[in-house]
Order: sequence, then C-alpha cells, then structure tokens
Amino acid sequence: MPDLAVIMSVYKNDKLLYVTESVQSILNQTFTKFDYYIVFDGPVKPDIDNYITSLIDKRIRLFRLKKNKGLAKALNFLLEIVMKNPEHRLIARMDADDISLPERFEKQNNFLNANPDISCVGCWSQEIDESGKHLSDRKLPIDHEALRKRYYTRTPFAHPSVMYRREFIEKTGFYPTDTILMEDNALWGNALKAGLRLANIPEYLFKFRKDNMFYKRRSGLKYGWNFIKTRFKINNSLKAPVYSYVFILLIGLIKILPPFFLRYFYSIKKK
Repeated sequence: MPDLAVIMSVYKNDKLLYVTESVQSILNQTFTKFDYYIVFDGPVKPDIDNYITSLIDKRIRLFRLKKNKGLAKALNFLLEIVMKNPEHRLIARMDADDISLPERFEKQNNFLNANPDISCVGCWSQEIDESGKHLSDRKLPIDHEALRKRYYTRTPFAHPSVMYRREFIEKTGFYPTDTILMEDNALWGNALKAGLRLANIPEYLFKFRKDNMFYKRRSGLKYGWNFIKTRFKINNSLKAPVYSYVFILLIGLIKILPPFFLRYFYSIKKK
C-alpha cells in the first residue's frame, strides 16, 4: 500500500468540468504512488457519477454516503478508512473544483521528508474564476512562526492544497463538525494547541477556484456569527493577542453583510 492517501469529497452541486479537471490533475501528478479516496457526499449528478465510475485507475477508491453530511463529516468518513491503514503515513487534501499542478505531491512529499519537524505543509496558490481565468496570486507565509501569527486573524493555508502526516490527525483529532464552513480553520487551531509545526512551500503548486457562489457561501448572519464565535473560542485557547479579537470581530461583521460587500473587502485587501 502506498505511503500517500489523497482524500476528496464530491457532492450534488459540483460541476462535471470542475470535477474532471480536479481528478485529472491528481491522476497526472509526477508523484504517482498514492491511493485516491473519493467519497460521494450524498447523491451526485449522473454525469459526475458516470465519469468517476468509468475511470480505469487502480489508485481510485470510491465510496458513497446515502445522504449529504457536509464536508467535515465526509472527510472524517474517509479519514477513518485511511487511518486504519498504517502504511499511509501521509495524507493529501483535494477539492472537487480545484486544480493541483503536476509537481505538487512530489514537492510536498520531498519537503516533508527533508523537514521531519513539520507536520503539515501547504503551498502558494493561483486563484481562478469559474471559467479558469486567473484572478490573483495568493502568497502565504512559509515558516511556522509567521503562520502561527497569521492564524490569530486569518487562515494559514489554502485547505485543499495541504499534505499532512498521519501523526497530525492522531494528535489533532478529525475535522471538527460543530462549525459552519470552518472545519479546516478549527483543525489548524487544534494543531497549534497540540504544538505541531506548519509550513508552506513558496511555489505556486495549486489553482484555487472562486466561482460565482464563493462569497455567497461565506456570508450571511449565520455564517458571520459562527465565524466570530468559533474564532473567539480558538484564539482564547491559544492565548492570542488582544488585537486579534478586534480583527476577527470586524471580519465577522463584514461576513454578515450581503456577498457584494465581502467580495469588495477581499478585493481591496489584496491591493
């Protein structure tokens, strides 16, 4: 059994073109020795079902959940399977609408082999729109201390770009399921509380898609309030500096507003 397990969830709103590009970007990696665990989080569109089930590749392991459980529970379902196989010492994330560049796995695997103190590694990403057009380049801090400080106010990773050691999950636990679209954010907090070290490779190895629904999914009263509540709780456990609470409160209030304001905020933040 290969050292690396790749985990990805597919659900009813995913599009065939995105799924095809995502899956092919994984199957075409220069690092080829992995098992590819895919779960259908509830029923998916027939064309996506037909596409994935028609793929002839021994690395693919396909599972189905009868009902949609949400990303956190779907990933935890796969992690339960992966963690039963001790041969899988590394786990890589992928989303069904993003694109991994060909050398992503190879470079992340090499990085973790060369840096045994690092438990989770991500990379820089290029943001693209629904048609694949380049929107912006997203550079994130690369060393642990800078990522720890960044985490007090913002996420340290593009979640689907990460690769982590199995010990990462053993020490943090699975993805928290009591948040709204913040399962990864909470996981990074658990990692820092466990004393685990993080890093990003300073190379663009990933394309992160922002479709027309990206900001809508991340706005509204329910999401904004959950963001504030979750991040206050995490930062309190990490004894974060006072300024981080002010920043989180402001971001949470912006997220409560209609999607247009959130889109505008992200656009000016990058300038």
